Amino acid sequence: MTHLPSHRPGSPAQPSPLRAPIDRDFPHLLVLGLGNPLMGDDGAGLLLLENLRQSRKWPEHIIFEDGGTLGMTLLPLIEDAAAVLLLDAVHTGAVPGTVVTRQASQLPGFFKNILSPHQIGLSEVLGAAQLCGTLPAHIALVGIEAENVAFTAAAGSTVRNALPAAVRQAQATLHELLAAAGIGGKEAAHA
Repeated sequence: MTHLPSHRPGSPAQPSPLRAPIDRDFPHLLVLGLGNPLMGDDGAGLLLLENLRQSRKWPEHIIFEDGGTLGMTLLPLIEDAAAVLLLDAVHTGAVPGTVVTRQASQLPGFFKNILSPHQIGLSEVLGAAQLCGTLPAHIALVGIEAENVAFTAAAGSTVRNALPAAVRQAQATLHELLAAAGIGGKEAAHA
């Protein structure tokens, strides 16, 4: 059985069959790290997730999730969120290590450039949520252009060197999403 840890700042992470239950009356922003750390730079989204999570103390309306390569099982997480920030390795043709951002309107076409098998699942998840009318209105992606996606290789120095800039971009995008979705009120401005 695959366990997906759920983490709210200030509370211990407790594994569950899929995730900790989310209260739908609790509007939150989901920060979803994606990727496979056994595939070199494909693990960039998970590295970015952990670096972002540790970059400061976040309010409880920001929930960090390691989505790994879980594909369609991520649908309830995305549907429950008021806004979503996706963190992933990307393949756009840019120089490896480039920090890339995309907004909701750009995501359907963006995932046509498949970097790894989990992105096929993510494309399907976003499409299913859209068909069901449950896709959050506020969704964005911050990614790092991958250089080497090879089985059992660790993320390369190009991706690791891009992490500080990617964390700064993810913080800025996160604040934009909070404001756009109206999550957290005045507290969001200080997150």
